[in-house]
Amino acid sequence: MKTSITKIGLLFLGLFATISCSNDDNQNQPAPSSCNTANSEFNQLYAATLASNSSFTDVTTMDLQTHEYTFELSTNKTVCSIGYQGNANLYSAGIPYLIEIVDNSTSLVVFSGSYTFDSAVMDYKSITPTNLTAGTSYTLRRTVTNYLGNIGNTVGRLLRFNGPSPYPVSNTLMTITASDFYGTGGPVPDFGIPYIDIVFQ
Repeated sequence: MKTSITKIGLLFLGLFATISCSNDDNQNQPAPSSCNTANSEFNQLYAATLASNSSFTDVTTMDLQTHEYTFELSTNKTVCSIGYQGNANLYSAGIPYLIEIVDNSTSLVVFSGSYTFDSAVMDYKSITPTNLTAGTSYTLRRTVTNYLGNIGNTVGRLLRFNGPSPYPVSNTLMTITASDFYGTGGPVPDFGIPYIDIVFQ
């Protein structure tokens, strides 16, 4: 009996040592990439473009269902979050926006999701990680699928150019080459940059 207890004790001791080693190994694994929404590349580009010309304005306008911009990246990146500030009436009714990323070289939608965005603050939603390739043209769009019979509910924040388009606008990672607004009217190309934040790992 004493031998059995000793064997059982040794078995538990061996198992504990194995688990301890396994835990040490896991602690040495690299941490997963973070998704920092605090000051995205898009936000930096938006702010720099706004500051580049005194006639540019940061406004909430454009009562059309779809707001979108077309962009390219200088290096391969993975999208981890999309940020937007929604309309108050849509938010209170729980009506989502359709968010899509389209690969313009193939016309394929590489990401699609529906999200309800807070109307009081910028609201960020984690998305299925989506890989984007450097040098490929993509379009990021948000579409209001139900505007509750009031087209005014489709307005959104944007950088209005108030004159000729400055495209392309760029920083070290991202170049925005075009924008468009359409649906129940329009299109109104290159009027300004809609504030649809895209966050990379």
